[in-house]
Amino acid sequence: MIRLAVIFVSCVFFFLGCDCSHDHAHSGHDNQHHHDHDHEHDHEHNQDHDKSENCNSGEKCSDKGESHQHTSQNTIRLSMNIQRAMGLETVKAQKRDVKSIFTCSGVYELLPNARESVATPVAGRLTILVKPLSYVKKGDALFTVTSPELVARSRQIAALERRLDAYRQIKTRNAELENELEVKRAERLALISHSEEKDGVITLVSPVDGLVESFLKQNGEWLEMGDSPVVIVRSHALCFKALVPSGEAAKLKDDLSARVGSFAGKVRLGVGDNTSLVPVYVIFDGDVKALAGMRDEAVIVLSDSKTSALAIPAKSIVSINLKPTVFVRDSKDSEKFLALEVATFDSSGGWTEVEGLDADAEVVVSGAYELKLALPSGETKSAGHFHADGTFHEAEH
Repeated sequence: MIRLAVIFVSCVFFFLGCDCSHDHAHSGHDNQHHHDHDHEHDHEHNQDHDKSENCNSGEKCSDKGESHQHTSQNTIRLSMNIQRAMGLETVKAQKRDVKSIFTCSGVYELLPNARESVATPVAGRLTILVKPLSYVKKGDALFTVTSPELVARSRQIAALERRLDAYRQIKTRNAELENELEVKRAERLALISHSEEKDGVITLVSPVDGLVESFLKQNGEWLEMGDSPVVIVRSHALCFKALVPSGEAAKLKDDLSARVGSFAGKVRLGVGDNTSLVPVYVIFDGDVKALAGMRDEAVIVLSDSKTSALAIPAKSIVSINLKPTVFVRDSKDSEKFLALEVATFDSSGGWTEVEGLDADAEVVVSGAYELKLALPSGETKSAGHFHADGTFHEAEH
């Protein structure tokens, strides 16, 4: 009996040992599987994290086939297509004497005397000889007027000449007829204003080089003395006009030297109104090879100072974390822009003296605010991204 009991206990322990070993092995397998799964998950997570970091560092990423441009902490990368889509513009920093230079934007305008109206000195029937919007030279024929009055005067003069010829044939002088003939001839000459006339038809010519701007009368109409059927405009008889706030205009005075593009001129202050804007004109010495309506910038010299400092357009400066900042294009990578803090000084005419930039730095003027929103600074909640059409989304991809 004792031997049977020992064998039974041994069998129980044998079976228990097998179960424990199996459970332990199974548990070890589960732990290994769990460890491998966790390692795999961590590895995938790290890969995703790395991709996100790479995306945020300025590399292109794609979501559902859509191209984005992401920002890093102080740099932004934009493809040339996106730069064009958002209308991004840059200007190079310049050496300027901001204190003694005043700039203002405006347009070219025709001078008040740029239009020439050609009037008829006699009444008669109109015949137009030029086409609308054609260019004419000084002395070119514009129109003719067939005048019954000139025909009548020509007949009177011819009759007086025949009578005087009769007196000459009998060698008799008629002073009264001679005086009357001289008066009639002088009246006729004054009437046609020394224009060409033949058989009662007077031809009027252009007094200047210019453009046939408009017809005030139709071909074949009857004209009264002094009517102006044709208007000629001197296209390059221009001045420059800018509307300047009255506080800024107070710095200016008449006859200051100014330059608009490559054209030199003098300042003439206009008369302001209740809008607090004062018209400032630049009057040029002669014709200007520009077009009325074109926009440009006038540079007015306030003093003869020769000091200059590095300056950039004032609108290129944005505030990030309450610090003046500009976006500068990388000189070696046209698709990369760097946000740089600058120190600002005097401003005038839309330009501001700065320190902290290279002399040839190319700063963003149009689009600086959009780049500020895209930059993950302290003022923005999160980084953003640009779409291929130039629109910006603040959310992370």
